[in-house]
Amino acid sequence: MILLALFIVMAAGVLWYVIDRRAKNRALPPVATRTLAPEPPAQPVALGTPETERKTVDFSSGKAVVKDSPEDKAALEAGIKDIADATKDVTFGPTTPPPAQPAPAAKKP
Repeated sequence: MILLALFIVMAAGVLWYVIDRRAKNRALPPVATRTLAPEPPAQPVALGTPETERKTVDFSSGKAVVKDSPEDKAALEAGIKDIADATKDVTFGPTTPPPAQPAPAAKKP
């Protein structure tokens, strides 16, 4: 009985959600009149160059857009500091070669 009540509540919630989302989507203007993202620069951004070094490259619009705001610089410096703190005690020892495999025995005719 409890499971049936839970199922009915869940089904009513899903039905309400679907109806609400459809109503919201139908209330939006047509896609052709909406601006989904700012226009990216016409030329591609070359990564690894001095003008993009230590700057944020934003790919959220589908194209690479270089940003250099104070907030981006602060976040970048904080990230570099966190990485340095996390890796300061990390060391790697020498690798050992894998054990030698015995040669397969030759088949006798």
